[in-house]
Amino acid sequence: MLLMLTASFRHTIRNQEAQKKTQIRVDYTNREQAFLRAVLTEVPNSAIRNMMANSNSASNEVSSRWEWIFERALAKAKSEQALPREQARVLGIGGQSISGNTGDGSRGELRNTINRIKNQPSLNSFYVNAGTNNTSNLLGRNYPESLRVSDGAVEKMDRDRPIISMAKTYPEGSQFRVVPYPDVHFGYVAQSDNFVAKRNWWAFSLGSGEASKASTGVTTVRKNFILSIYEVPSQLAVGSAGSTILGKHGDGSDWGDIRISGGVFASRALTQGNVRLDRLAARRGISLADESSVGGVALDALTGDLLSREQYESENAAFYPISSSSDSGLVAFLPIARGRDAFDDLENVTDKNSGSPTGWNHYSRPAMQTVMKLRVEDVLSPQDQTPTSISFTFLAGGIERKIIYARGNNWPTSGSPKGRLFPFHLESDGIQRQALAVHVGRLPAFLRSIGADPTSVNNSLMVNANYRDNIRIRKPNIPSLSTDVALVLRDTRDFTSFSTGFSLVTPFRTYLVNDVNIVPRGIDAQGQEVFPPISLFTPEKRFGIRDQPMNITLKGQVNHVGKDSDQNARPLDLRSGANDEVLAGKIKAELYSITEPEQLPPISQMNWLVVIEQLD
Repeated sequence: MLLMLTASFRHTIRNQEAQKKTQIRVDYTNREQAFLRAVLTEVPNSAIRNMMANSNSASNEVSSRWEWIFERALAKAKSEQALPREQARVLGIGGQSISGNTGDGSRGELRNTINRIKNQPSLNSFYVNAGTNNTSNLLGRNYPESLRVSDGAVEKMDRDRPIISMAKTYPEGSQFRVVPYPDVHFGYVAQSDNFVAKRNWWAFSLGSGEASKASTGVTTVRKNFILSIYEVPSQLAVGSAGSTILGKHGDGSDWGDIRISGGVFASRALTQGNVRLDRLAARRGISLADESSVGGVALDALTGDLLSREQYESENAAFYPISSSSDSGLVAFLPIARGRDAFDDLENVTDKNSGSPTGWNHYSRPAMQTVMKLRVEDVLSPQDQTPTSISFTFLAGGIERKIIYARGNNWPTSGSPKGRLFPFHLESDGIQRQALAVHVGRLPAFLRSIGADPTSVNNSLMVNANYRDNIRIRKPNIPSLSTDVALVLRDTRDFTSFSTGFSLVTPFRTYLVNDVNIVPRGIDAQGQEVFPPISLFTPEKRFGIRDQPMNITLKGQVNHVGKDSDQNARPLDLRSGANDEVLAGKIKAELYSITEPEQLPPISQMNWLVVIEQLD
């Protein structure tokens, strides 16, 4: 009997030991997930800090380094600590009590938990392998292709902290490629599809419990992870950085002759009416109207609930067409939206001494990415903002040059022989406010006449008022006032002279008075006409200046980049220039997604898709 009792006791002890080790491994797995979620939050914020002014100074750079990103994430995940002292004290089990959890201990040095996957010559002091230059060759075929960095200082910096920069390119020098969409439950594009992006990545190994192995008796396995920040230029049929209503206009009328193919994204999406979408993704939730559907998924007529993602995917063997990044595990989607600052290139623009070669203001504000600048330099008076002097800045031989044009001197009037070739004039007829008219079709010849670089380089234009250097000039209001200068775009039919496309950014209300980009530059492999890619960033678009509102036929993409307003955005509430009313019954739109980098205009709204994946 003693032998039987002894054997039974030993069997019980062994079972308890096995159960203990299993529970410790489960606990470590849960803590690893908590750690990875914390890293997912920390890294994009640190990447942004590294692009800001003085982030490379000794006093500011510490918090954005990989070492401290991991330290903060481990602290949030409680690493190997079973119960924090504060909580133990509150529960009355502090003081002389002894913990029965043998895994409750110190993890020791950070490298006991986090480290690079392989050593790299002369770069062995860092916690990650950064995906630049030849790193993918070092790590093996399972790792993504490395980006190219010509500056060794930037390559080293990227191993010390997460760096996002236009200086990082694909080997052929391109900023973006068609790349596979990651295997995540967030449907910016359909699962297993491709999208246009640039993949920045960093690899690290994670080993939980190695410092406590002697006391726990549990041998842990190091796991390799890749953290990726995909830079994603807006490419969907409809995108919005704010809360957005889809399906109805502001007057309550349904979207009429509007066809949307591909995906739609909004920070928060609300559908109204009987809108039909292929796919809908959001950051902060989706509210679906009774009559609406996404990819065939609609509210149940009896319960008013949506079909669950798990049930849909098990029944259809397809990706669920409705997704929110908050429900998608180790993934985050961040629109890079600056609100009204997106349209201004004069206020708060410096990013001196930033850790990244690309400053945050330049990266996140379309106005600062423009090459050509047209500015109002002087006006009649503070009360009358009619321009009397303008400046035009452009590149010639890669060097920025500026010419001042003044009324009564070298700024020709529209009716003169020189004026008929000059692209910038004053105009006020039909819009009851003073405006600058830009004749886009005259720009290529004008640039040649002043010795500028070709339109492949001078391919974007900022139109603004120089309120920074002249106290007589008022900063443009958003929304605009009747006393503000407006912008009229003319001669916009043909953009084929701009081989790399054309982008315009302005804080002014903008009137489109002619057909825009209706001349194709060629035919694609499917026999479809191909047009130059263009983008227009303006807080207020108006269509036409006639007495009667005109019909609008729109093809391409629509994006809402603002985030300052408390109101829900309605991206297809297009307004007439004649009476400033929404043209609900006169809009015909065919909206679709971009599928190739060549379809991107010079300046695009940017987003970040942040993903953490484990490698086998």
